[in-house]
Amino acid sequence: MKKLPIFSLLFLFILTNSAFAIFYPVSGIESTQTKRVIISNLNPSLIYVASKNSLYESKDQGESYEKVAVFKDEEVLHIFFDPYLAGIVYVVTSRHLYQIKDGLKQLYRADDDQQIFTAIKYKGVFYLGTNKGLYYASQDLMSWQRLKGSFEISVYDFSTSKEDLLIASSHGIYVLDSDYRLKRLFILRNQAEDDYKGLVVSSISLDIFKDRRIWLGTSRGLFKSDDYGKTWNKFFVEGVDNLYINSLVQTKLEEDVIYLAAKKGLFKVNTREKTSKQVFEGLYSANVNWIEFSKAGEIYLATAKGVFKNKYFSFPDNNKPVSFFDKEPLIVEVQQAALRYNEVHPEKIRQWRNALRFRGLFPDVSLDYDKTINYDSGSDRYYTGPRDWGISFSWDVGDLIWDRYQDDIDTRSRLNTQLRLDILDEINRVYFERLRLKRQLLISDLNEEEQFKQELRLEELTAIIDGYTGGFFSKRARNQTKAN
Repeated sequence: MKKLPIFSLLFLFILTNSAFAIFYPVSGIESTQTKRVIISNLNPSLIYVASKNSLYESKDQGESYEKVAVFKDEEVLHIFFDPYLAGIVYVVTSRHLYQIKDGLKQLYRADDDQQIFTAIKYKGVFYLGTNKGLYYASQDLMSWQRLKGSFEISVYDFSTSKEDLLIASSHGIYVLDSDYRLKRLFILRNQAEDDYKGLVVSSISLDIFKDRRIWLGTSRGLFKSDDYGKTWNKFFVEGVDNLYINSLVQTKLEEDVIYLAAKKGLFKVNTREKTSKQVFEGLYSANVNWIEFSKAGEIYLATAKGVFKNKYFSFPDNNKPVSFFDKEPLIVEVQQAALRYNEVHPEKIRQWRNALRFRGLFPDVSLDYDKTINYDSGSDRYYTGPRDWGISFSWDVGDLIWDRYQDDIDTRSRLNTQLRLDILDEINRVYFERLRLKRQLLISDLNEEEQFKQELRLEELTAIIDGYTGGFFSKRARNQTKAN
């Protein structure tokens, strides 16, 4: 029997035991509007974080951060490490391309009517994506030229293979060969067509496991080509079909999985099983701009509300004491209790629609009473005639097809949905903040004053959840504790 190497067994063990722990915010970064997080492949201790107009550096694997640059009157759009030279990072702003090494050095300045979107260094050449086409300059000469035939396109993102540079632009996907010739692979069709209306290609990536597969992140979901751009298909997966994707990434630790940073959160897509899962435990920002994996199996997210971190791949420790999670209500229980207590559960909308479906079968009922006054000419008197009771039924046949109250339910449904999302946002944020705080209280050695403050905050968070759930949280927690 052939034996697997120990490394292979270890790798399989990591994959089968990987699961998302709770994300927690990275401290030491003043700005909340973060755009990028990058970790050096040559020096894993070196991490950079870009906010809207600032750059932060960590030299100790994220233990502490220092602000190293501020950019006035321009927005940071992208940052990347030199692929070969350790310690050199490049910053792309809306107006400039900078190099950071022992200070800030300007490599390119945009014209007045020009905006920069992205940049890359590939085989010793810098490529710059702008709203006026593609520019390039060799590392040695730094003499910038605009690529012939690219004047009318806006370049948004790059990806590289061993031989080619792939370009995501406003007119589609191009490949630039070694002779600086552009070839279009993916054409954005007539914008009037429904399938392509408003479509913007925001990111492009070659699959790290399959040589000829290319992924596109767009404003209308995920696209895929399995033949290096000859044919393209939309990758239909429930939950991400029309997602606005900011960026996408894969990790070598997990095959057949792609992670999407989107305006509605972080999504994990299994490309083989065609399933998706939104990952939100500990996140209180819906807009995720960038995903970065470290070699140690950590995942960093740059979001609209700061940077979040998660130890993604880890080994279970059988010697650990029983987790305090065992005594806590599950987040799904708390969410359901909050939705029902605040009367915004999706079941409520379904009940409305079901009731409306049968409404057209029931008639309008009218009940009347007729009291007739008659005159007798012989006796010259008035007298009351027979008392007639009447009942009538009427149907509006059109209600069987479309009920006029449907518009009211649609309006209430939209309001109900928005309120439900707001409540879930708050519940998720408070629930996971409470868990983080409880863990800190259990593992940290605090002085009396700090202990009191932390415990007071814990009670405050518990009260907030109880307020949203009508006391369900505390009652459920007490029952859990008694059961254990």
